[in-house]
Amino acid sequence: MIIPVMNRFATSRLKNLVEDHFTTFTTPEQLGLRTFVLQYIYQNPDAQPFIITAQAQLFALITKLGWIENDEFRTLVDQMRVFFQPGTALAYRIIGMRLLTAIATEMNIPSSRHATKYRKIAVSFRDAQLLPIFQFAISLLQTSLQISDPDVEKFRHSILVLMRTCLSFDFIGTMPDESSDDIGSIQTPTTWRSIFEEPGYLDVLWECWKKFTSPNSILVMESLSQAASIRRSLFSSDDTRHAYIHHIMRETVLTLKSGAGQSKLQDVGNFHEFCRMLSKFRSTFQLSEICEYKDFEQWITLIGEFTSRGFHSWKWSPNSVPYLLTFWSKMVSSVSSAKQTTQDYIQRITVDLSRAYLKSRLECAQAAVDGEVDDPLESEEELVTTLEMYATLSRSKYVESGQYVVVEFKDLSKKHRQLIQRVTAGTMSPSLGSSEIKEQLLVVEMQLTWMVYTIAALIGGRVSYQSTSEQDQMDGEMASEVLGFIHQQQMWSAQRPIYIASADAHLYVQSAVIYFYTQFRSSYIGEESSKSVKLYTLLGERWGLNGPNQVLDVIMNSSLGNLRSSGDPEWRKQEDQLVVRTLRLYTQLASGYSSVKHIRKLDTTKALLKNHNSNDFRFLDPANKSSDTAVARSRMVYYTMLSRVLFSEDNVEVDFWRFVKPWELILDQVTLAFEGNSGLSEEEIRLMLLGIFKDLRGFVSSITNRKQYNLFFEWFYPAYTPIVLRAMEIWPHNELGIAIMRFWNEFASNKSSRVAFESSSPNGILLFRETSNILYTYGRNLLNRPLSSDSARWSEKYKGIMLYFNALSASLSGKYVNFGVFKLYGDKALDQVLEVFFSLMLAIPVEDMISFPKLAQAYFSVIDVFTSEHMTGLPMMPHPVLAYMFRALGEIVLPQNPDTMCCTSACSSIDKVCTFVLNWMLKDKIRKDEDQEELLSNGSPDPTGRARLNSTGSGNNSQRSSVELTPSGLPNSNGRPISKRRQQQQQQQQETHWLVEYLMANKEVLNYLFLVIFQVVAFENRSNYWSLSRPLLGLILLNRDFYVEYTNNFVQSQLPDRQEQVQTAVNALMEGVEYNTTTLNRDRFTQNITSFRRECTQMTLMNVNTTTEDSGML
Repeated sequence: MIIPVMNRFATSRLKNLVEDHFTTFTTPEQLGLRTFVLQYIYQNPDAQPFIITAQAQLFALITKLGWIENDEFRTLVDQMRVFFQPGTALAYRIIGMRLLTAIATEMNIPSSRHATKYRKIAVSFRDAQLLPIFQFAISLLQTSLQISDPDVEKFRHSILVLMRTCLSFDFIGTMPDESSDDIGSIQTPTTWRSIFEEPGYLDVLWECWKKFTSPNSILVMESLSQAASIRRSLFSSDDTRHAYIHHIMRETVLTLKSGAGQSKLQDVGNFHEFCRMLSKFRSTFQLSEICEYKDFEQWITLIGEFTSRGFHSWKWSPNSVPYLLTFWSKMVSSVSSAKQTTQDYIQRITVDLSRAYLKSRLECAQAAVDGEVDDPLESEEELVTTLEMYATLSRSKYVESGQYVVVEFKDLSKKHRQLIQRVTAGTMSPSLGSSEIKEQLLVVEMQLTWMVYTIAALIGGRVSYQSTSEQDQMDGEMASEVLGFIHQQQMWSAQRPIYIASADAHLYVQSAVIYFYTQFRSSYIGEESSKSVKLYTLLGERWGLNGPNQVLDVIMNSSLGNLRSSGDPEWRKQEDQLVVRTLRLYTQLASGYSSVKHIRKLDTTKALLKNHNSNDFRFLDPANKSSDTAVARSRMVYYTMLSRVLFSEDNVEVDFWRFVKPWELILDQVTLAFEGNSGLSEEEIRLMLLGIFKDLRGFVSSITNRKQYNLFFEWFYPAYTPIVLRAMEIWPHNELGIAIMRFWNEFASNKSSRVAFESSSPNGILLFRETSNILYTYGRNLLNRPLSSDSARWSEKYKGIMLYFNALSASLSGKYVNFGVFKLYGDKALDQVLEVFFSLMLAIPVEDMISFPKLAQAYFSVIDVFTSEHMTGLPMMPHPVLAYMFRALGEIVLPQNPDTMCCTSACSSIDKVCTFVLNWMLKDKIRKDEDQEELLSNGSPDPTGRARLNSTGSGNNSQRSSVELTPSGLPNSNGRPISKRRQQQQQQQQETHWLVEYLMANKEVLNYLFLVIFQVVAFENRSNYWSLSRPLLGLILLNRDFYVEYTNNFVQSQLPDRQEQVQTAVNALMEGVEYNTTTLNRDRFTQNITSFRRECTQMTLMNVNTTTEDSGML
């Protein structure tokens, strides 16, 4: 075993070397290496399969990398014939198949760094070799039918895998993922037309499927599934396409009619792939074409019978049912394009299928309770996706299908009531028969849960412009039955003995009810509700629900109980999930314009707004913690929803002050506690504040306009802001500090321009001063906080710093305060918050700043804001902070898979810095040129400096005291006297800005940033080239000498035969670009970058090795 492992290791290392340094090999070396690997594989046919696989991948990689430059690499099929010579053992042929499979697979692998080049290789391979390989595989498959050899099954398997790989090729460069495998058709090129227009291809596949045994027969059926999804436009005429379609349909009929075919489909793998083939066939071809088959009725009847059996085979092959539903949902969705007789025939079949599927789901519910299968109710997302297709199927002949659903629901409801009566009659006891009655109730409730989900999907499948009054009436009948069950379930839950209850059953039933409410709301509550007369007439007769308002009242009333807790620890997990789903329903109701208006007027909602912090709502207890993020956010989601409902009307001042009254009572208690006038313990105060700030965060997050924000601001400031600062001083290391920072970030954020005060109001300045005090306090505590362990960096420190960055970014970019006021009046609010910001920045290693995604996003977001308006206004910045900032800006651009948002923010920051420096230098140059011109035009200045005003001017000096001259009449550069104020202004203009001085003195910073961005543009595939091009222009203009030196080295580092082409591309990079930062100049440079990038992707380029002396911080 040692030698195979060593061989595997050597192959792996050689693959890494080839991948990293292939461009440095000469053409003979590349060919020699490829020949050596191929010969080694041929000479060792008995090697372990994993060794052959690894060596085949190495050979495929070499072939791929040399495909464009070397013609010999593209004669693939000819080179592989050595493995398929007459008389060659099957072992060699199997290896040859594996080699071809490895090459086809490797050619299809995209690259984020060399996407254009690799796509060019893939296209060349597709056009030159993929079709011959596929044809070769088909001929070998046909030949294998006559081979009798012990290894023939392995040989057939390798052929089928190669065929599957060929048809799975990314023909049009869409880079599909695994989830899209069953979506769309295979976009084979036109050159493949002859294969599919001739019947031989399908004949071979069907013959092989009939003769091969599993697992090869499964692979054949997978190939047939691919054949059934060939794009329609491939065929040269309608006749050839119809012949192809009818061929598949004919073989399908023979398979379903014959005993041999039925026997083959008893294998679960063949059964599954056959269902998949039917689904893809219907997804690819049109119903009008399928209906032209002469035996269409027989075909559709057989598939209907097969589908019915498949629905009842859920225990045997549960993953096949969605494919069958896909087939029929697509048949039904386009049935209107068929003839009326065909429509009627298909609709009759769908009625039977609807019943069969519903029966199978009820059987599945029984089996799930018995533990025979996994319960599908555990995954609501998958369940809903399946039921949506079932709804499309059932609504084809809705009245007949719906009547069966109603009958089944009534029977189960009656059985449910009888079981409840047995329990409530007192005939059962916990010790006698309780397990039996509990199991019976559980089964019936699970079946009713399936029925509620089914009815909800049927109602949700309604299309308003297609729905008829009869269909609306059927929806009304089903909705009435569900509402009756909900009423019955509420009464039963209140009196259910504890030994009968089941937490999981409670979760499933209530989740089904919530889904029903969601679907009913989407179909019958809103703008289209006036058109649903039949439904509301029926609901009014049975339940007194004459319109959407009454239904919404029922929804709010019945689901409000889901927010309450039973107090049973065993039910906690299920109740938490139910709270999440109920709040999701409420959020949807509060998001709709018309529905939130209705909800706002309900008595239930009004009562909830008055008593929103009920003790019955356990999820509002801050002492209850959950590792589930959705559960942990329930409190915030709850108050976000309530805020939307509260502010859905314009005049809400009275309701607002009533709403915040419970918060006032708590905050007043805390204020008294801080003053020492309360008996509350420290832990009680902490928990009270933790809950309050989570509530306030959710409440403020949905405030969207100035009026609402000012109302909240008037209440909160200045009455309760001291509590925030005091709590931050006492509990900075606690989760309370995190909750406060999250609330304040939301409070200080000016989203939707909601933070807008009157011009005479100081509230914007006061808000930032409070922000500054809180950030300063929290930041100083973060700096002094010791880490318990290195693994706790995020939870104990970096998470808080991330929140600090977010709050600072929101405040600096809010535009509700003029920051120049602080400097003008000597206020330290801005200085102290920036001081802590710089200290926190230096406290984090650059590697950590980049490796923690949330921290990186917060940091580069605040840096983007900081460099936009605040950085250049500072009198100075510490050099370590500048060095750290520029290094981080470069490091975030470097990774091959960076966070695009962070990279874009970093490029924006670099561009802003470069633009400022360039503009300053341009203005300085213009000023110096003007002074020089003025000096030359007026002669030399008075060398004595004794120039005076003329006598006329001096006589009126007392009347012009606002222009104070120097006592000695100091002249300017052209000899004319100037005022002191003008002198100071000129001196300030002549002083070099500190940022300009820093970058001119530390040009290695510019070199480093240029290297990083240029190499990304030249060698990597990024989605944000526009953002990368903007700072690159400034970096080049600021350091032209380094740019020329580097690009010369870049050209010289390439292979001799490419240097001229690279030099041309480099020269074109600055063509037409001027020394300025105008928009027109930037756009011209961006266009040049695009052309340069295009040239680079067409060549295999080598990077320039830069030393630390050249690249500075790199």
